Amino acid sequence: MPDISGLSGLAPVEQLDLAQYADNRKSTFRLPPAGTYLMRAPESYPAEAFGVSKAGALTVQTNPTIAEGPFEGFDIRYQSVSAKPYQRKGQLVSQLGDYLRAFGFRGVLKTPQDLADAVDSTAGRTYYARVNWRAYDKATGQETVGMEKFPLLEDGTHQSWIESPAKDPETGKPIRVRASLTVTDYLPAEV
Repeated sequence: MPDISGLSGLAPVEQLDLAQYADNRKSTFRLPPAGTYLMRAPESYPAEAFGVSKAGALTVQTNPTIAEGPFEGFDIRYQSVSAKPYQRKGQLVSQLGDYLRAFGFRGVLKTPQDLADAVDSTAGRTYYARVNWRAYDKATGQETVGMEKFPLLEDGTHQSWIESPAKDPETGKPIRVRASLTVTDYLPAEV
């Protein structure tokens, strides 16, 4: 137990009744609305940012920051792109290719190292991307994607959480599942 008897100038404490306490329920946190934003890539890509997917493709943690506007400085965490190829309009593409095109990259990248070097050269640079909300309820396995699917508040904005049908085992109250912001599309740079 801490001994605070040596603290001088300490004012007496008014009695607090924590059973009848006025909790602060108003949150100042506001999730940026879905839309298109100017983003800033991380200042560097440490070795830990690069990985390998289950399919053996290069993956990169990109974790951008909104670079302008009222939400400037908002970090989007746990954002990664994969070099796993797929078809779009008869062409071979990847999330990583979309990411690099957002910076204006053109040309041919032949090896995973070429891709990693290209990503590394984007450090601190800006690009445009569309973002949206996503909430994943671990208790039920349900995913809610799209800001418009979240409840509307009286002020016309959307509530950034949904109630799970699952209950908190300690309180019996519904669990709140918070939305996170995720990049849905990287917009190719005009060159």
